[in-house]
Amino acid sequence: MEKFLLTIEFRYSDTPRHEDDYTSREKEVTIGVYGDFDEACVVGNKVMETLESKFPLHVFPNGSKAKKERFSKNGGCFGSKNTLITEMAYLKTPFRFFAKITTLKYDILDEVIDNVVNATKRYKNYKDKED
Repeated sequence: MEKFLLTIEFRYSDTPRHEDDYTSREKEVTIGVYGDFDEACVVGNKVMETLESKFPLHVFPNGSKAKKERFSKNGGCFGSKNTLITEMAYLKTPFRFFAKITTLKYDILDEVIDNVVNATKRYKNYKDKED
């Protein structure tokens, strides 16, 4: 069984909280878990619309604007799923962000344990034959 996790991660700078603290921060927000990739795309694209309402599209040196990025079944490289959107050459934000749809795969634990144990035995036999 598959489900689809929609998250957005923000990476930004902030003042140190104490003397040995770093100034870089990360905050990941779970938007939701969906049973259908199309549903995750619809909600994810609404998240992109929210960001676009707050930050302008990047303008390139030649004066053209970046295109709006959208999650989709076939909008990625070579017609693949577009499951990751970042601010790079898209929105002009004072922080970095990564909006993504991750495929969650559910398996039966007993079957996974059996497969891992069997793989370990196969590897041990392979190494024994090699020696």
